Amino acid sequence: MSIRAIETNYAGHRFRSRLEARWAVFFDKLGICWEYEPQGYAVGLDGERKPYLPDFWLPKEKLWVEVKGSEDQLDVELLFLAAIPHFGLPNPAGPHLVNDHQARLLILGPIGRVGALADLSTGEHAGYSQPTHTLLSFRKGDVFQGTACFFADGMDITPEGGLVGNDGPCIDWDTRGSRWGNWVGGGGFISEDCDEAAHAAYRAARSARFEHGQTP
Repeated sequence: MSIRAIETNYAGHRFRSRLEARWAVFFDKLGICWEYEPQGYAVGLDGERKPYLPDFWLPKEKLWVEVKGSEDQLDVELLFLAAIPHFGLPNPAGPHLVNDHQARLLILGPIGRVGALADLSTGEHAGYSQPTHTLLSFRKGDVFQGTACFFADGMDITPEGGLVGNDGPCIDWDTRGSRWGNWVGGGGFISEDCDEAAHAAYRAARSARFEHGQTP
């Protein structure tokens, strides 16, 4: 007897994973327009191109999105090639420029936790925690690992970061783990103010259930 996996359906789409569907819930809660797997592309140098199907396209943010549950599921070389404009993913809505960098590819992992923090020694309120996410950017022939944060009024992008490699194409593997890496884990930050809409979107995405026809 074979057991068939329960399909993950949401907003008229059949998702390959629950994690992808949860990110779709997150986008909807924040009012972010999204397209799921709109088209596949061949990325890389001529004669060496590799097929790549991004998980999402965010038209207003002009960003491609890759969703993965863990770091070991990533094809680092493929994503690196995809982030290079002249032989990677196209810019359907024109380049997204931030501080002379092209914001190219957003990498999202498991839905992070949000909430209030307390000082361990005093128990006093110490701010609010929120995830940050990896963003690959491109500037003058180089690919960088930057960060992106979601807020009620839009995304805050810091494209500057660790140098991943150049459009040779050549990845600087020796600096992985020191200057760049942990693309799925992202990170986090602490703020004095709570962005209620963003926090609600993270909580809704984390708690979303799709079994037996449930709708988040």
